Amino acid sequence: PPLPGGHEAGDQLYYTGPNKSFKNGDKLTHGQQGEVVGPATGVHQGNGLKLLFPGNKGSINCYLYQFSVEKPPPLPGGHEAGDQLYYTGPNKSFKNGDKLTHGQQGEV
Repeated sequence: PPLPGGHEAGDQLYYTGPNKSFKNGDKLTHGQQGEVVGPATGVHQGNGLKLLFPGNKGSINCYLYQFSVEKPPPLPGGHEAGDQLYYTGPNKSFKNGDKLTHGQQGEV
C-alpha cells in the first residue's frame, strides 16, 4: 500500500518540529534530514511516517505536518535550534502566568 502523503521508502525529508529528546537517547532536531523507512505506527498511524535520523538507534514516528521535502529556512539572526540565548528586553508577565525576565536564558 502507498505511504501517507505520497512518500516512498527511501525519501529524504527534513524535520520541521521542535527539538525533542527521548529516554533511549534518540533525538529529533529541527532541520535535520531523515530517511523514510515506512508507515508510522501507534497514534501516528495513517497520519505519519516512520523516519530514521542519523545518530539515532531506531526509527521515529512523525506526523506528516512535522516534515518537509525542502530544508527549513534559516532562523532570524543566523541562530539554530538548540542555541542558548539571553532575553535582553524588559521584564514582562503574561495573562497565562508565563514571564520573561531580563537576563533569562532560553533555548531556540
